[in-house]
Amino acid sequence: MEIIVAGKAGFCSGVNRAVSFLLDNAEKYGAGVTLGPLVHNEEVISYLSDHGVDVVELPEEAHGAFIAIRTHGVTPEILKKLETMSTPRMIDLTCPRVRKVQKLAEDYHKKGYKIIVFGNRNHPEVIGIVGWSGGTAEVITHPDDLENIEKQNGIVLISQTTGNKELFEKVIESFMNKFPEGAVYNTLCPETGLRQEEVTELARRVEALIVVGSKMSANTKALYDKCRQLKPACRIANAGELKNSFLKGYNRFGVVAGASTPSWTIKEVVEKMENESLEVNNEEGFEFEGELRVAQVGEQVTGKIARVTADEVFVDIGSKTEAILPAEEVYLEDNKSLTDLFVPEESIEVTVLDVDDQEGKITVSHKRLARDSRLNELEAAMTDEKIITGRVKQVIPAGLIIDLGHGIDGFMPGSLVDVRYIPDFNEFQNREIEFKVQEYDKEKGKLILSRKKVVEEENNRKKEEIFNTLEAGSTISGVIKRLTNFGAFVDIGGIDGLIHISELSWERVGHPSEVLKVGEEVEVKVIEIIPEKDRISLSLRHTQTDPWTKAVEELENGQIVTGKVTRLVNFGAFIEIMPGVEGLAHISQLADFHVNNPAEVLAEGENVEVKILEIKPKSKRISLSIKEAGGISVSMEGISGNGMDEGNVTLGDVFGDLFDEGDFKKNDKDNETEPGEEKIPEGE
Repeated sequence: MEIIVAGKAGFCSGVNRAVSFLLDNAEKYGAGVTLGPLVHNEEVISYLSDHGVDVVELPEEAHGAFIAIRTHGVTPEILKKLETMSTPRMIDLTCPRVRKVQKLAEDYHKKGYKIIVFGNRNHPEVIGIVGWSGGTAEVITHPDDLENIEKQNGIVLISQTTGNKELFEKVIESFMNKFPEGAVYNTLCPETGLRQEEVTELARRVEALIVVGSKMSANTKALYDKCRQLKPACRIANAGELKNSFLKGYNRFGVVAGASTPSWTIKEVVEKMENESLEVNNEEGFEFEGELRVAQVGEQVTGKIARVTADEVFVDIGSKTEAILPAEEVYLEDNKSLTDLFVPEESIEVTVLDVDDQEGKITVSHKRLARDSRLNELEAAMTDEKIITGRVKQVIPAGLIIDLGHGIDGFMPGSLVDVRYIPDFNEFQNREIEFKVQEYDKEKGKLILSRKKVVEEENNRKKEEIFNTLEAGSTISGVIKRLTNFGAFVDIGGIDGLIHISELSWERVGHPSEVLKVGEEVEVKVIEIIPEKDRISLSLRHTQTDPWTKAVEELENGQIVTGKVTRLVNFGAFIEIMPGVEGLAHISQLADFHVNNPAEVLAEGENVEVKILEIKPKSKRISLSIKEAGGISVSMEGISGNGMDEGNVTLGDVFGDLFDEGDFKKNDKDNETEPGEEKIPEGE
């Protein structure tokens, strides 16, 4: 029998991260709970329970050191309730991709959009997403469900992250046919799609497929649905469900597993297939109580906590012996007690300090092993570049002293605190922060830590995620971060985009502070995305109505209107005749006499009457005339000083360039420039 295991079988990155985080917290702080099962897999839930992490269904049932939000996320109401609880402390393990879908639902709900969610309405992830939509989102499971939804403006389609990729593509097609103006976000987890693509390739190489995962798991179901379309397939939760009759029918098998399936379950299935047996032989060793073994001083032993008091912990170390762990042999954080740290029935490793044979008393220490174990963890964290946490114990001029637990301190130089310059480190005092171990010198006991690395990686992750999901033409929310002379920088989820000053408003803006202020939340349109240059160009004005639309509807050639002179240039005057709509009065159209410079007859800010000569909607240009509106007449006093007294006045002196050759155009088309327009400098 040949067995090929898919490369992406088992835990996805999000589940793996969540399980590791729970185990680390249970080991560090004591037993805790998850609000609902972390994932839909019975074996994972059982494994976590064995390691001190149980399941509760309601926040009120929480107990132990922490309560964790599972990877599927929760509604905002439950999140708010958890945040207001004083104990236990909350840990949010919501998958980052699920959190992104929740944010989309929240943002579009605020905009008044109708939100459609493709997924299982009873799945906890979908329940959470609906909650973030204010409870208004409509859940569908098939393209036909769209028939019951009325056509309307402002509608968006999103998906449960573990949904069926092929079915969602059909839903998208039906959605766009019915709602061509609607917005679609493909929020399926890429790992789900990659697993299904891998199955397609694997199916070409094998005769049958075995899908390992819980029947409660949505991603495992999607995987199984894909498999049985390709080759004979069976779905099992564990090795015990594998049927010998199925194995006998084929010689070459492919083994795939859902994202919530643990590696040990996959291994057991493969081993059973290799043994071609329906039984799993588990040979266990037995301890005989014929002899009672006495612990020795200096020995490291593992026991189970029997009971905990304010001053001592009683540890059952076997051989009908109970050892005493005094409080002074435990590293206790500020305001922590033994009852906060230890829980009955929990396993613990200790070092034997003293054995009193006469009184039958054994004293043990948790400090020494805990310190050594923590140092080993820190060394491994440096090798694996793992992110760890610690409390800022002290702020000094050179940086931060971090309490790493179990009596171990680390130093974080000021240059490694952040990617940006921080003038005062006091803001970090007593804070729990994340960092990486940059250097560990065992001999000197020196630990150098870097928060800067974590910040850089998080910034790069956010940047990559945004660049991968952002689309030109989409409208997004952001917060004004800073203003400059040339525009405004907007925080759009961890990275900055730029609204150039020309994109702030349809009207002319002298400085961004005229229309925006730092900290203000705005809706902007994405104009251009250039990942290789880390550049995102945004527009504020394109989220507003184009004033030229109104201008084309309300203005007409020959109409006389009042406008305001906004700019004077050597070839004429720009005049605003509607908010955001400017026209050009060429220098030849300023007066019924020759004008050398527009500043001779006009001033910026002045209100004048103008006649609309021509409107060019395509090029958004309007030709104006002050002269034909009767605004400025010839001044005889001005003429007398230019030769009239001597009888030397010509028609050219009086009428200026009225008869210039450029004013006699044969065929003026919409896309042709007006006299003098070719001289307009770029940016005018």
